[in-house]
Amino acid sequence: MKILLIVVSLLLIVSGLFASDFEDNLKQMLEDNGKEYVRPLLTAFGTNLNTGLYNTADVLSPSLLRPVRFGFNIHVMMAMVPSSDKTFEAVIDDTTYETATVFGKDGGHEALPGGFDVSMVPLFVPQFRFGLPAGNELMVRYLPPIDLQDYGKVDFWGVAVKHSIDQHIPLFPIDLAVQGAYQSLAVGDLIDLTSMAFNIHASKSILMWTLYGGLGYEDVELEAKYEYEPPLEGLDPQEVKFDMKSDNNYRMTLGFRYTVLPFIHLNGDYTISEYHTFNIGLGVTF
Repeated sequence: MKILLIVVSLLLIVSGLFASDFEDNLKQMLEDNGKEYVRPLLTAFGTNLNTGLYNTADVLSPSLLRPVRFGFNIHVMMAMVPSSDKTFEAVIDDTTYETATVFGKDGGHEALPGGFDVSMVPLFVPQFRFGLPAGNELMVRYLPPIDLQDYGKVDFWGVAVKHSIDQHIPLFPIDLAVQGAYQSLAVGDLIDLTSMAFNIHASKSILMWTLYGGLGYEDVELEAKYEYEPPLEGLDPQEVKFDMKSDNNYRMTLGFRYTVLPFIHLNGDYTISEYHTFNIGLGVTF
């Protein structure tokens, strides 16, 4: 039975992206090869997770007329995997082989597994926004734990705080804000991923349209733990445990938001990062 990559990366259904043999593939590699096999997966996860954190620099501000302000958004992201991240140089017994990463296709040696032939990694994320006093806003991302049976539970949550900067600058012509976010994703005992992100973003609204953009920094780390299964009979399995950082650190985003009704809006944006990423979203605000 297939377990799609989107289940592992927050439950977006993408056919053929991540089968239940992912862990079996990883078990065929010691630490050095295992790291390079999963590195593009970490980069895709990090790029997607830190997308959709904002679609306006305006902050939900409580007032006497509206003492409670909140919103709900659904985002669908799509990270594009470059062809250069579909292969890596694996080493077996001092011999180098070009072989597939998790997003590649064919293994370069009988002891090296293939990948899942993926060029785009999508992600689905629901998030909630709450207006706070003094020009602040709280964002929460959360999915209930999902049991993957033999693989354990998928746990995901994230939190971000945004602060309005333009409120401190009289007559400033655009909305300007800063934001910090922390997110955590765990898949049983196999993968534990954490992400920290910081950004500054601006927006300008004209009638129903809002143009927004921002610059960001992110730090994404992954810990993996599994048992290496030697190809030769009679050898005992060996525990492999490693941690690594993703290749993506800086990003630039440009997008627009369209207000369908006073409390319903659509948005779309494009991010230039290690993996270029598209994002579309639907939101309601009260």
